[in-house]
Amino acid sequence: MDFSERLGPPHAMDALTQRAIGPAVRLLCQVRLAVLAFALVLALLDGAGWLGVFLVVLAAPFSFVPALNWDTRGRVYARNGILLAGDTAVAVVALLPLAGSPLMAVYAAATAALWGLFAGLRLGLVMATPLCLYQLTGYEGGWRGIVTGAAGAALTVIMTWTGTQLGRRLRRQAVQSAELAAARADQAALAERLSLARDLHDTVAGDLAGLSLAVRGLADRLDREGAAPGTVATARELGDAVRTAHEHTRRALGELRDDPDDLAALVAETARRWSDRTGTPAEATVDPEAAAAAGPGRTRHVRAVLTELLENVRKHAGATRVGIEVAVVDDAVRLRVTDDGVGPGPALSGRAGPGRGRYGTRGVRERAELCGGDATWEPRSGGGTVVTVTLPAEPHDSGAPRGGTTAVGPRGRTRAGRGRDDRYVTTAEVA
Repeated sequence: MDFSERLGPPHAMDALTQRAIGPAVRLLCQVRLAVLAFALVLALLDGAGWLGVFLVVLAAPFSFVPALNWDTRGRVYARNGILLAGDTAVAVVALLPLAGSPLMAVYAAATAALWGLFAGLRLGLVMATPLCLYQLTGYEGGWRGIVTGAAGAALTVIMTWTGTQLGRRLRRQAVQSAELAAARADQAALAERLSLARDLHDTVAGDLAGLSLAVRGLADRLDREGAAPGTVATARELGDAVRTAHEHTRRALGELRDDPDDLAALVAETARRWSDRTGTPAEATVDPEAAAAAGPGRTRHVRAVLTELLENVRKHAGATRVGIEVAVVDDAVRLRVTDDGVGPGPALSGRAGPGRGRYGTRGVRERAELCGGDATWEPRSGGGTVVTVTLPAEPHDSGAPRGGTTAVGPRGRTRAGRGRDDRYVTTAEVA
């Protein structure tokens, strides 16, 4: 996919485009305001009357307001047909006090460039047509006036094209900068994960491995020396717990070193492991569009959040069944975990605020906010909890999306194949 495909049509306006063209929009609006200020002075000096002053004052807000708050309201201005039509009409009206003056060509050129910048070439030319027609008839003086008007109209067309090209270049530069920043952030995150993995391997993992061997030896020695059966059983349970902790640590080390790219498989595997360990059936559904929108960065966050939410279900919910859904909603990746347990309680109901909930739920909220998203806990109709975590989609190039539905239960058997819609689908039968 090249830049033109990522950027979409010239008139497409998103947050990135709004920020990219903001400085140019403000500059052109300031040029228009400067011309209007000159026109106001000329109208007062020439005694043009209140009509000329009124026309200048009428046109000023269409430049002053966008220059003031384009960063927050730019998409509204660019998409609102009434505002665009109003700016077109006011631009023509603003030329009346400037008739026959070189300032008319300057104002028309700045206006045409502004329209081309955020509206694109086609719409910009349509909007600039009244300006061109007025300039062709707004100069007096025979052939000299006709030539001057034609030159002004031609300049208006050229400036519309120039504004369009400037908008494209600014958008392209913004995309390149965003991709470079994302690549650097991914590299920094990878380096941090690898450093953390090395530290865990050299400290916690090694200590747990040694402790596991020591506890196993202790249990065998107690058995040989005829210790009480309860003492031997406790020692073996302690050994099992240490081995489980060691396995979890090694799994975490592997996840830190891996760069996940298959969201559907990752969610299915996480649900399967949790279900096998707890004996609670879990059904996972991943929208193919979510797998395409998540990207490696969001996929890692989805895995971490899902793992924590499932642990919360195991520790606190007392659920008999869990549902997991990953979908794309309003250009964001939404993870929803539903259980039929005891419910969230008043401390967690609604949007999780600062300091609310246990450490696990705080971690979920903080991770969501780190990505610019949010997390909510709501009671489920009929009993239980619905946790919804929303993460803004990560822009990236991808091939065909993969997704599917995975039903996981204790001792589940898994098979894979093609669904009716030719998507990658995984299913599991509960034994």
